[in-house]
Amino acid sequence: MKNLVYLLTLLSIGAFAQEKQKDVVTVSANYNFSEPTQYGVSLEFTKDTDLDNRLTSRMFNVSYGQLEYNNENLKSTGQGFVIELGSRTYFKKSLREGFYGENFITHGQIKFNEQINGENFEGKYTFWSIFNPNIGYKIQLSKNLSLDPSVGFNWKWEVKGKGGIDNRNFDNFVFKYGVKLGYSF
Repeated sequence: MKNLVYLLTLLSIGAFAQEKQKDVVTVSANYNFSEPTQYGVSLEFTKDTDLDNRLTSRMFNVSYGQLEYNNENLKSTGQGFVIELGSRTYFKKSLREGFYGENFITHGQIKFNEQINGENFEGKYTFWSIFNPNIGYKIQLSKNLSLDPSVGFNWKWEVKGKGGIDNRNFDNFVFKYGVKLGYSF
């Protein structure tokens, strides 16, 4: 633990000492309200510029997911994970802030296991997505601290539900909004 604190301190001092940051990693706390709701960690890695000098980044998000299953007979909340891998392109040339567009390849799995009226309700909901775009605005609060609100949608390809889960009670096309609070190294 002491070594980890020491390493993070050195990295942050190095980030402050740089006149111009070339390779930047941003670690963010991530929240997305959608179906499923996500709480997690987001990593943004710098990448080369496009031909027109727009900066791009690679994105990796790992989140805890919660999803409500609600049909006419029962209501249950499942828990699981969502993993996203994608890229982000900033609209301003040569700046890693302001408006951006991003898209993710997404995989999520939510498990349900609950006692309802003395009965055990179990099931699993799994989905994939290759079309998961967002538009956002990255605000630099300080040299290394950023706030990153975004809106978008997710077109989910569902895997057949297991146990008591019937996919007819979930939407394939869902809107989402979220926010990230990040620190750049």
